Amino acid sequence: MNDDKFFDINLKRWNELVDINAKSKMYDLEGFFSGQTSLLPIELEELGDVKGKSLLHLQCHFGMDTLSWARLGARVTGVDFSDKAISFARELSYKLKIPANFIKSNIYDIQNVLDEKFDIVFTSYGTICWLPDIVEWAQIISYHLKSGGIFYIIDGHPFGFIIDEKQEPFKVGFNYFSEGKPVYFEEGGAYADPLADLKNQASFQWDHSISDIINSLINADLEIEFLHEFPYTFFNIHPDMKERNDGYWEFTNFKFTVPMMFSIRAHKKI
Repeated sequence: MNDDKFFDINLKRWNELVDINAKSKMYDLEGFFSGQTSLLPIELEELGDVKGKSLLHLQCHFGMDTLSWARLGARVTGVDFSDKAISFARELSYKLKIPANFIKSNIYDIQNVLDEKFDIVFTSYGTICWLPDIVEWAQIISYHLKSGGIFYIIDGHPFGFIIDEKQEPFKVGFNYFSEGKPVYFEEGGAYADPLADLKNQASFQWDHSISDIINSLINADLEIEFLHEFPYTFFNIHPDMKERNDGYWEFTNFKFTVPMMFSIRAHKKI
């Protein structure tokens, strides 16, 4: 099966997830309409002031984070491969009167529809596991950054992805070094609503080691400013986890600390 077939299967699932996620407590659209941000504390602190800067948000889903950056003064462009997600993002932009440009595109095809250079390229939370080629991903980021521009990612740590989330206590269920091979999942529920009756249950994901991520960025002419790792994550990935007051999830009974999330900030060489 080639990558296009994988993307077609994943697209069906993500198109179905739009309505489910929009109605979920996790996304809290009601709070968002009242002015609350969808951004979490780490990215707000680590990316810093975006006022007056152009920002490209890769894999933006239906644009809540994109629009949250716009509320902070950025000139934003969001890209996602889901037509339903982009349609809903445009609707949110219109209803909230927040200027934003939303483009439907597979990440690997962005250069066919967008030739702009940005001050910031941003991506977060459950993104690169949907991408088979991390080397090309980094090249695309570099292409769309201005000289000296900032790239920032915060996402699930690849170590966390080896955990079998259906097994308690903590148990390794997947390879850390995947050698580019996709992992097949079949799940009826949604991450934002485990009780959702999802019709498109199949999906394919790819695991990328920290070294692969770092080296792909370095080889794409980016200078790493920092790599941070965290012992908690952005959603309930395991039965032993509970939500903290800051919106992150941590283990309650597992006595060891393990990396569950990471962030990287880099800039394009001048």
